[in-house]
Amino acid sequence: MEQERNIADTESVRQLLLDWATATRSGARDAILQGHDPDVLIYDVLPPLLYQGADAYRASWSGWQPQTQGEDTFEFTGLDVVAGSDVAFASGLIKCGGTLQDGRTFADLVRATFCLQKRSGEWLVTHQHISRPTGA
Repeated sequence: MEQERNIADTESVRQLLLDWATATRSGARDAILQGHDPDVLIYDVLPPLLYQGADAYRASWSGWQPQTQGEDTFEFTGLDVVAGSDVAFASGLIKCGGTLQDGRTFADLVRATFCLQKRSGEWLVTHQHISRPTGA
């Protein structure tokens, strides 16, 4: 029974993160933080690097989110999920990029780690860390 629940929880967490990536890729701002705790702690690649709470993260989007043509690239290249009964961890790489309004393209590869807690039967991201490797 425990193993069956962990398989279901693992798949629930995986789907939540895939939905997050889809919302991010398509620019569905209302859905991006849907699976996040309101008090989520987020480390991201752009200043100020640390966001304390979903509202702080949401408020920063217009300052750094580039205007692009069409759908952006934002997809996991490997997503590992480990879920217990009330805590889960996930990590992977994310390919991101797109085409700017002037036709120039950009692409990047970032690392992502997520910590989740199950609250009232629902998984929520409570910690998210996105980082970009520097140097070679």
